[in-house]
Amino acid sequence: MSLTDLLILLRQDLNQTFRFVGTGRRSEQKSVFRRFLGPIIAIVVAVVIILAVTWIVPLIGWNTIAALISQNLAIGSTLFNIILLFSFIGSIMVSATTVANSQRMEYLMTMPISLRTLFLEKTIIIIVYSSLLWLVIGTPLIIGFAIVSPLPLAFLAIISYLVFMLVLVTIGVAFGGLLGLLFSRIVAGRRRLRQVGYFLMSTLAILFSVIWYYFLYSSEDSALFEWFFQLAEQIGLTSDLTPGYSVSVIILGLLVGADFGLIQILVVGVYALFAGGLAYLNAVVSEKAHYSGWLMSGSKRSSKEEIVIEHEPWDPQPIPGFTFNKTISASIWYNITNVRRESRVFARYLMGPLQFVIFFFIPVLTNPEGMGFFTPFLIIAALIPFSTSYGLYFAGYETVYEGRNLLNLQLAATNMEDYVRGKIYSAVPFTIAASSLVGVLILLVYVSFWFYIPLIIGAAVFTNLASGAVAANAAAIGGDFKAQRMVTRQRGSSVQMPIRGWSILRAQLLPNVIGYLGTFSMIILGLSLGAPFAYLALPIYGVLCWQIMRHYSRSAGLALARIEASEYL
Repeated sequence: MSLTDLLILLRQDLNQTFRFVGTGRRSEQKSVFRRFLGPIIAIVVAVVIILAVTWIVPLIGWNTIAALISQNLAIGSTLFNIILLFSFIGSIMVSATTVANSQRMEYLMTMPISLRTLFLEKTIIIIVYSSLLWLVIGTPLIIGFAIVSPLPLAFLAIISYLVFMLVLVTIGVAFGGLLGLLFSRIVAGRRRLRQVGYFLMSTLAILFSVIWYYFLYSSEDSALFEWFFQLAEQIGLTSDLTPGYSVSVIILGLLVGADFGLIQILVVGVYALFAGGLAYLNAVVSEKAHYSGWLMSGSKRSSKEEIVIEHEPWDPQPIPGFTFNKTISASIWYNITNVRRESRVFARYLMGPLQFVIFFFIPVLTNPEGMGFFTPFLIIAALIPFSTSYGLYFAGYETVYEGRNLLNLQLAATNMEDYVRGKIYSAVPFTIAASSLVGVLILLVYVSFWFYIPLIIGAAVFTNLASGAVAANAAAIGGDFKAQRMVTRQRGSSVQMPIRGWSILRAQLLPNVIGYLGTFSMIILGLSLGAPFAYLALPIYGVLCWQIMRHYSRSAGLALARIEASEYL
């Protein structure tokens, strides 16, 4: 392994990511402002944090701050250990996908550089990206405290923070990478198992965020922090044996004069050696995984006899009970099967609106007695994001993700308006399922609303149709047809939104305005004049949404038909 080769790879990856100089082909060049926007924001944030610390600390009093920090070193230990934990969780899948990126690795293997050096460089790149946020936020805090601190060694805390932060992140990234490779080894070739895992992980992540919002809203600040640190203590984040505790003691000791000795310095040194060893071990195991084909699916030995494999042509059948033409039917089946193939995306599509819905249920959860009458209205309000989001996902995002497949559709003289309508219709079954579940929930909490449940389901379907058409039109106008259905990129660069600019705002805001105004207008009309009047207004709302769907789907079809091939090639 050559240090020179490692530095060459690091320089190449960093230059390609940040693109300060040598920005590539002329068609891909960004303006100077856009290239330097990230560093400018980081510098501004750092300056604001430093000025805030140097202004606030003298107002409170240095002795008060120093005593508070010295008596609560466990808080610093918890924060540093959380950074390690986040680095660990974030790198579990990144290392595995790096090893599995055979096309990229095969290209790099043509270079006169050892494969172990390549994987070590990738590990270092992941460490750098995982450290950026903590360095941008934490370093100015340490600088601000060092400026106002009267201790002569306070500025050593800045260097200590930079070094120890990289040590913690390295431990988390390297250990997470090893665990990710182990998981990939276990589930290699088992696609169904991977899909179930993605679905469960995505669902649990959304549910945990919902629980977090609930505790954040329902608890007092002191109670919330007490609960948080009790949980941290129970899972061992405040333990003296953790890396975060030793790092916290040394850095805060240099800043405020907390007691630390040679033992803590030796412990941190051991953790630094351990981090370097883990990073090297990650490179060795990654090399082994790539050469041995850990992530390759299982294959059968070829037979001596020639076996002719015949594939029946894909001929999607018409939707039962509906008289759609073949273009619409093919678009519906293709869209649903294409999304289902990516369980991670499928879970995000179905469960994603829960992140917004929780804000409607927080008042009910925190004060159930006082919100009895308003509960069904809040439940109905929570249904609208599902209807509009499904339209945005299935018709808007999936239109963009067609990518170069749109070229085939154009060459085949496909009716793009019908193809867009198929994508819009593909979201309807999921909207019906979600609104039916909402209807059952309304029956459980407020039985007297049973008469309005068919109205609510019908309004949700009409809203979904209008939302899908608006989103598809926004995708055709402002879509980035080179976008990929990915959560992270190879080198850690940010993922661009598939629909950009004002188009995404219109796709998100306009359907919600239509849904809330239409649904609640009908319900208010029914409560004021009688339930039958609400059902008399439903056809009017349906015709309005249908006209919106026809107008925007036709507009989207024409826009897609006029797109030049260079947009998605």
